[in-house]
Parts: sequence; structure tokens; C-alpha cells
Amino acid sequence: MPRRKDNEIYKYKLKSGKVKYGFKTYIGTDPETGKAVKPSRQGFDSYKEAEAAKTKLKSEGPSKFTHKQKMKADRKTVQQVYDRWLKVYEADVRGSTYINTTNLWKRNLQKEFGDNYIDSLNVDHIQRFATELAENQLTYFLSVNLLHRLVRYAMMRDWCSKDPFDKFIMPKKSKKKSKRPKKNYYELDELKAFLNSIKHYNYMYYAYFMTLGNLGTRPSEALALQWKDIDFDNKLVYITKTVSTDKDGKKTIGPTKTPQSVRTLKMSNNLFQALQDYKKQTVFTKQDDFLFHKRDGDFCYPQAPDDWIYVIYNHDKTLRRITPHGFRHTLATLLYQGDSRIKPQDVQLLLGHSKVTTALNIYTHVTNESKKTIEDSINNLDI
Repeated sequence: MPRRKDNEIYKYKLKSGKVKYGFKTYIGTDPETGKAVKPSRQGFDSYKEAEAAKTKLKSEGPSKFTHKQKMKADRKTVQQVYDRWLKVYEADVRGSTYINTTNLWKRNLQKEFGDNYIDSLNVDHIQRFATELAENQLTYFLSVNLLHRLVRYAMMRDWCSKDPFDKFIMPKKSKKKSKRPKKNYYELDELKAFLNSIKHYNYMYYAYFMTLGNLGTRPSEALALQWKDIDFDNKLVYITKTVSTDKDGKKTIGPTKTPQSVRTLKMSNNLFQALQDYKKQTVFTKQDDFLFHKRDGDFCYPQAPDDWIYVIYNHDKTLRRITPHGFRHTLATLLYQGDSRIKPQDVQLLLGHSKVTTALNIYTHVTNESKKTIEDSINNLDI
């Protein structure tokens, strides 16, 4: 018995005389609008090819069809996705983080991917871009991760359905050499030599780096210290805020990096003496005055410690160079080396880490005895 022809499939001729096939069919009702969904297709080389395409459409149903149509009508470029995503991102991050992210976009991604449609990103293009970027930038992975973040956001918003990063391999290492010190911390004798060198050169610098070396604060946490945060009676320092920049690049006082970064730290005997001596030398001694300040008493930009340490190393070229953040690593390293009683969670308490994974993948309660151990250990270092 001959096969019955489908009345919804038709054939037509091109001007060239070539025969093509097409169809128009009903596949159901759009659940959102209640309207009938009647897609049409043409350009098939054979009846069989048109029939297979029609069967596939019907099996997918109206919901999937209308979803694809909406995605096609609402197609977004990577630039458009970035602009939409940035409005959400801005509300959740610090100003300094916002600036760093927008700079990454402008410097590395905008020209390369901005005009591309997000649903057409090619893994070969991304792979080539990442490989070339890794040859010239140490933090190439930040730009690659930002692009992936935009893809995931687009998938969540139904602007694309596939993640090209599923078949992407991140380059393992940048070919560019880091200018940062490989050993970004001091041994005890090096730390003492550094502090002795600047004690009579610039006492504010000395007091600042004494604070970093004895408390292990983040550089910007120390910059935010006011005299009201220093309790000389109980030898305590209250870390409650940090200096950062807003999205316009202006300096600001804001909350600490994480809730765990708000902490109360015990002063060592040497730091206690250094800050008392420093307070006698500075004219800015009111409770709301900043310990480490500009000439007019205003608080400094987050980059100030980088400038100070640059001046210090030019003053004394015998000193081995580390970054201001290296003093934080220095204290953690010296504590581990100097006292077997020091545990990872003790250092977590001191440095204000949100996770103990910086020291070890464990978390336990820090007792008053542990706090006393930290205090004794720092005093024993005699920094």
C-alpha cells in the first residue's frame, strides 16, 4: 500500500528550476499566551528531510519552540550581557573590586568579545584568546573567569543554552615573570633590621610597619586605625574598618573584608611602646584622628604603603624587598616557626581570615588560652 502523503508538506521551485520542500504545521498551544503555535519551514532538498524536521518540531512541543524563538528574538551581544550583569554585580562588591573588574573588561575583553553574540561564542576563539593572554599577563585567568561568569549569567537569563567553557582548558601558567618577591616575607632578623633602619628615618613609617609586623593586619586595615581604636589601658587594638576606594576611584572608609575580619588584638610590649612614643610625636592625637595620615591629617589612599616602602628601600638599599602585604605573611610564618603551640585557628583569629583553609582545612573554637599563647609568642619574637 503506497505511503500517504502529508498535506502539510509542500514542494516548490526556485528560479533556477531546482525543487525544494517546505511545511507549515500545528504543534500545540503556547502555555503562556494560549495561542496556537504554527511554525513553518522551507528550503529542504527532499520530502523526507522536510518530514523529519516537522516530526522533530512536533516532538519538542510548543514550549520548547516558543522558548527558542524568544531567545532568537532577544539575542544579546557579550557587551549587552556585561552591561546587564554589571548592574547586579555593582551592588554586591566593594568599590575597589568594581573598579578592578571594569578595568579587566575594558583592557582585555571588550574589544575581543564585546560585539560577539553571547550564544555564538566559540571555544576555539576563547582558547586562543586565553593562551595569548597568558603569554603577557600574570593574572590572565581573571579575565577568562570574568568572561565565563558572563556566559553563566546569560545561561541563567536564557540568552544562551550552551557553555563553551565545558570544552575549554585553562592555561596552567603565565609565561610572564612576576615582579613580586618570590619570598614575600621576612625572617626574624630581616624584620628587625627593616624596623631598625626606619626607626630614626621616619617614625610614622616605623609605627605603621611595627603595627603590621606585630598584629598581622591587612595594610588597609592599619591605615583605617584611629586613636579611639587603640586601648592603651588594656593594650588592645580594635580592627573594625578598612580604607578602600569607591567605584569612582575615590578613597573611602568601609567595612572590613569579611565579618571575621572585625577583631580585637592584643598589643605586644614593643608595639605598645612604639605607639605611645608615636602619639607623643604627632600633632593629630584626638580620638577621631587617624594614626597614619597625610600631612593635613586626612586618611591615606590604600596605595600609600606601597609608596612608603618604595621610599624606604631607596633609603636603605641593603634591605631585601617585600610588599606591605608581606608583613602579614611574615607574622604568620614567624609564629608557626617560633612556637609549636600555635595552631592554624590561632593564626586565623589573629589575621581575620574568613576560612581556616588559609592555614588548614579545619575550624575549631579559639579559647582565651589560645589568645594568650598568641600574645606570648609575639612578645617572645621581640619585634
